[in-house]
Amino acid sequence: MSANKLKTFLVFNFIIPASFFIFAIYFMPIEQVFQFDTSDEGIELIKATLHLDGFAMYTQVWNDQPPLFTVILASWLAWFGKSIYSARLLTLSFSTILVWSFCQTLRIYLGNLPAIIGTLLLIISCNFLRLSVSVMIDLPSVAMVMLSIYTLSLYKKNVAQKFSKILIVISGGLLALSLQIKLFTAFIAPLIIFDLLQFTFKKNPQHQLKRQLFFNAVLWLTACLGIFIIVGILCNSLTYEQLLQSHLNNNVKTVFQAGYSQKLTLLFLLQDFDYLLLAILATIIIFQKKQWEKYFPIIWLITGFIVLINHQPVWYHHYLLLSIPLAWLATYGVTLSFNFFRQRKWYAKFKPRNFKKITVSGLAAGFVIFSIIVTPIKLGVIILENHRYLEQSQEHIQFVNILLKYKPSTKWVFTNCPIYAFYSGLPVPPEIGVLSRKRIESKTITPEQIIAVFETYHPEQVLLCKSQTIQNYLNSYLNQHYLNTYGNHLGNHYLLKETALKPLPMTNDK
Repeated sequence: MSANKLKTFLVFNFIIPASFFIFAIYFMPIEQVFQFDTSDEGIELIKATLHLDGFAMYTQVWNDQPPLFTVILASWLAWFGKSIYSARLLTLSFSTILVWSFCQTLRIYLGNLPAIIGTLLLIISCNFLRLSVSVMIDLPSVAMVMLSIYTLSLYKKNVAQKFSKILIVISGGLLALSLQIKLFTAFIAPLIIFDLLQFTFKKNPQHQLKRQLFFNAVLWLTACLGIFIIVGILCNSLTYEQLLQSHLNNNVKTVFQAGYSQKLTLLFLLQDFDYLLLAILATIIIFQKKQWEKYFPIIWLITGFIVLINHQPVWYHHYLLLSIPLAWLATYGVTLSFNFFRQRKWYAKFKPRNFKKITVSGLAAGFVIFSIIVTPIKLGVIILENHRYLEQSQEHIQFVNILLKYKPSTKWVFTNCPIYAFYSGLPVPPEIGVLSRKRIESKTITPEQIIAVFETYHPEQVLLCKSQTIQNYLNSYLNQHYLNTYGNHLGNHYLLKETALKPLPMTNDK
């Protein structure tokens, strides 16, 4: 390997991913912030804790998501300790895989310099850094998708080489792993199959076409379905009722209105408006020049947008389904400006008298300059949000301290905010490990079932975050059996009356 090739190899396979990993650790307060997400972080942490304690998912622990991330997180916590810092490093590791595979894919399609630029665009895109350090399943799932796409890109680049078809199998398997983390990437599978069919059709001679055209697509799909089913059998996750029914329930669609989903999906694109301008320009040029080898992020972006505006509910973390193809297309838009910036005194071209003579390259350059101008604003917003998370953390810690105060006499804690249970090291009944708003609104858990949890486990402590529905379910029962010891705008803490009458056990804590 020549010195230049070795240098390039090190830059793209070690320096760039390592730099991102280190930057995220120092830029994002991953150890100091109590929670980056008010619901999902706690749910993922408590599911992993329950799994680690031996409770079975889908039978003992109700779970409306695939199991793979829970299994990985549980093992990770067993190896590196049950801490929020450790758990967030796992998500950051997945994010580093995403950044690396995205960068490598751009290298194949656009070259080295655009790959570096595109990676920077992705990193500073809206909510990417936040999701990179949040204990949530969305980013790990998308990371496996991007790795699948990169693997397939390697196949297309090395199609003539021996054993290249193993890359098709690996790509299908990686997409299956993505689906076993979260099912929201399912719409990308037919896009990949279509891309593989289009590539095979273009590369093969006519007399081999029929056999070869469908063989590659069937091979990819077989690998995807095979790995998905194997993981499902091993984790007992092939359950329609929990994985799909709670998401498709009509009650959910009524509570989470379509209009809100549509507005939020449109807002996603406006949050990275500079990328959108570059992406639109890139899309126009791709169609004008019929550069069909570059169409994949276009159909990904359009399909993802259609899926989201028709999905209920839509959350901020769903933006990953749009931000990655948007950053990909924006990178292509940046490359259109290269010829303009190579000119001597290019800045003189932006004088008002030259606007009528503006070229595509000049227009792209203008969008690039606009993106450079707004980048400090984006980073400033991230800093302000981090500061807000840090300020809120003190209020959350107050509830954890209350749980810890009564921990010696507590066997179970009932809460609809399980992140407090994770921080305090207290177990929750497995039936209510996932007590999300979606589960409540979809009626997959009823008031009678919730009361039954109390009758079975007799939790010594109850911590309810603000939820009018849960409060209405439990008001009468709590008033009869529990004392309200503390409350603020975040929620209320209750103590079992029998426990409140007992003296606290002595501890050796100093």
